[in-house]
Amino acid sequence: MKIINYISNNDLDVEFQDDYKYVKRHCTYSNFTRRSIKNPYDKNIFGIAFIGNGEYKATIGHKMSVEYTCWWHMLERCYYKKNANLHMAYYLEATVCDDWLNFQTFAKWYNLNKYEVNERLHVDKDILYANNKVYSPDTCLLVPQRINMLFLNKPNKRGLPNGISRFKNGYSAKYNSKNLGKYHTLTEAYYNYAKEKELTIKRVAEEYKNIIPETVYVTLLNYRCEIENDKNYIA
Repeated sequence: MKIINYISNNDLDVEFQDDYKYVKRHCTYSNFTRRSIKNPYDKNIFGIAFIGNGEYKATIGHKMSVEYTCWWHMLERCYYKKNANLHMAYYLEATVCDDWLNFQTFAKWYNLNKYEVNERLHVDKDILYANNKVYSPDTCLLVPQRINMLFLNKPNKRGLPNGISRFKNGYSAKYNSKNLGKYHTLTEAYYNYAKEKELTIKRVAEEYKNIIPETVYVTLLNYRCEIENDKNYIA
């Protein structure tokens, strides 16, 4: 920090000496010498992200704001080592774009794209572009929690897509609790799994047609399940 305006020991302005040159006004000299004045551009969120300076707040009252909660969980999935086992498909596999490392930029995008729905809105990075690795405004959609759950693809150690099992003479397929039959090849089994999943996605999209934005609705109708994009598939 650098003092750029001194009125008294209890009223001075300081400028942080980084790329952002943020100015904190009406500080005290004692806080300056103790280095207790906070810089909103310090990368103190998982060592990579920061709150920034703007209208959006991390907390409202004693609770985290909706925007901050969504932003924090997105970063946590990608960068929080202690929870890596909980998010194996994300930690060190997915990244957040540089612009969204600034909470202010993310919160502005969130508020421009949010809509009323009786459940949490999730940031989804895989519906627009299958197997996408980057959270960004160009690759993500805000979707209701129920819709987001349709696209979960939890890693397993079987080397097979979720919903597909191997048995002595071939493969069986299941979507949710519905048995879809037994097949001689993995391709046949996955085709029937994908067909059932796509029908479910379309059905849910119709339920939300008058709630979700048209972009989300059309994307859901056009979504295709491809075995090559499955995180568990090993060719």
